[in-house]
Amino acid sequence: MSEPKDNWQKLARLARQAPKPAEEPSPFGFATRVAARWSAGESPAPSPWDVLEVFSLRSLVFAGALMVAVVFVSYDVATPGWTQQYTVADATFDPIFEE
Repeated sequence: MSEPKDNWQKLARLARQAPKPAEEPSPFGFATRVAARWSAGESPAPSPWDVLEVFSLRSLVFAGALMVAVVFVSYDVATPGWTQQYTVADATFDPIFEE
């Protein structure tokens, strides 16, 4: 039976003899597209205006969702029944505190 060290040495020797994989060529038309974008003046990085636009749109969506949540939570406060209950309570406690 061979020892693990011998197996490792054999495997390493065979790995060194293996042919290196050939580099794959770029896809058809890749160089043409890159050259066309470069000559048109397109930059791969977004401009500061593009970044500001993305953040503005995200903040607009967030503000809209926040507005809907606030209206949903404060609906009970804005209903007439809520104000009438506290008007009755105020009428009850006002004479006590006026003395």
